[in-house]
Amino acid sequence: MAGEIHQHETELEVRDYECDLQGVVNNAVYLHYLEHARHRWLEAVGLDFAALHARGIDLVAVRIEIDYKHPLRSHDRFVVRSSLRREGRLRIVIDQAIDRLPDNRLVARAKVVVACLEQGRPSAPQEVFGVFDRLARAE
Repeated sequence: MAGEIHQHETELEVRDYECDLQGVVNNAVYLHYLEHARHRWLEAVGLDFAALHARGIDLVAVRIEIDYKHPLRSHDRFVVRSSLRREGRLRIVIDQAIDRLPDNRLVARAKVVVACLEQGRPSAPQEVFGVFDRLARAE
């Protein structure tokens, strides 16, 4: 997709306590996997989520859509692949896919719409959006 930047992959393994009585990962746990991968992605591009917050800059998920395709079970290894694109002046869309390893079977696909707040107000601070713009030019 034009303007999309594939940036990061995070490999994880399902822990026993993340599974429900049916023996599959509880659907709410996928939100944790996706969020962890987004935070790792920010670190990979030099944006420290906690340091940004300390300066009054917050990236907040305002909408998440998830399509579940195949269940994960205890001890399954998987990868979360994340890419981003700009949507307007103030929003970022992070497209994420969870694929089971080693067969790369699609487990879930998500679209996460993120807004940036500075001192609680919608903003596009250069220290955040400048990183995204540099990445887009490098692709």
